[in-house]
Amino acid sequence: MRDDYGLLSVVATPIGNLGDFSPRAATCLEAVDIIACEDTRMTRKLLTLTGISSAARLYAYHDHNGHTMRPKLIKQLLAGKNIALVSDAGTPLISDPGFKLVAACHDHNITVTSIPGPSAPITALAAAGLPTDKFMFAGFIPATSKAARDALTEVASLTFTTIWFATPKRLSTTLQMMRDIFGDRLAVVARELTKMHEHIHRGTLTELCNHYDTTDTPKGELVILVEGRKKDESLFDDVTIEQMLRAELEGASVRDAVQTITDITGQPRKKIYKLAIDIQE
Repeated sequence: MRDDYGLLSVVATPIGNLGDFSPRAATCLEAVDIIACEDTRMTRKLLTLTGISSAARLYAYHDHNGHTMRPKLIKQLLAGKNIALVSDAGTPLISDPGFKLVAACHDHNITVTSIPGPSAPITALAAAGLPTDKFMFAGFIPATSKAARDALTEVASLTFTTIWFATPKRLSTTLQMMRDIFGDRLAVVARELTKMHEHIHRGTLTELCNHYDTTDTPKGELVILVEGRKKDESLFDDVTIEQMLRAELEGASVRDAVQTITDITGQPRKKIYKLAIDIQE
């Protein structure tokens, strides 16, 4: 690493409660030349609310402009400018494009440091009461049903806790899909973490489905955590397959439903077809 190059600091910001903003993070934002922000308006608001006096220039850096902004930030770092990378809330690089900037810094021998702090997945995990010895953060639940089903199926056989971001409008649908694919595992819906209306709802996926089917759509940011498959648990028993088939048959032909469930479960097509016919009869 070159001493005459600038330093990139990856700075965690609060996910809700301003009291979680660390003194070290505040000192960094006061001292840097440039702050690369997911949204400059959100970062200006943070600086104002925390009383940080910073002469740093604010640059927008996000998914849509990353390919053009990244070279400009690297140029500034090579010229000796110090830059802080922040997201709107939480630790940068967790479900945002920051990793490409960090990777580019390493490619140019620019020093990178991380100033730790709040992270919604870890905050939720600490309060969930699910196994923490092994876990995986899987990002946002995909928006389309097929992509969501594929993403969930991909991790269904894992024996450790999975953590997801979810949108309130799709919460009920997401929980039902999880129950169909995972079976009736223990899960947690964490909402508005560190904020005034923080709520941790823990129960089986069936219990969570029943609850959110009969309540108003929740507001705020959501984290869903699901326990892993037990080592002696059959991943797709007949009851689970039947539930999956019934869900598919509501919006698809027998042929398409059978093919979808066959692909997901890896079970013989003849067996899935017979179950589908039995359901229809």
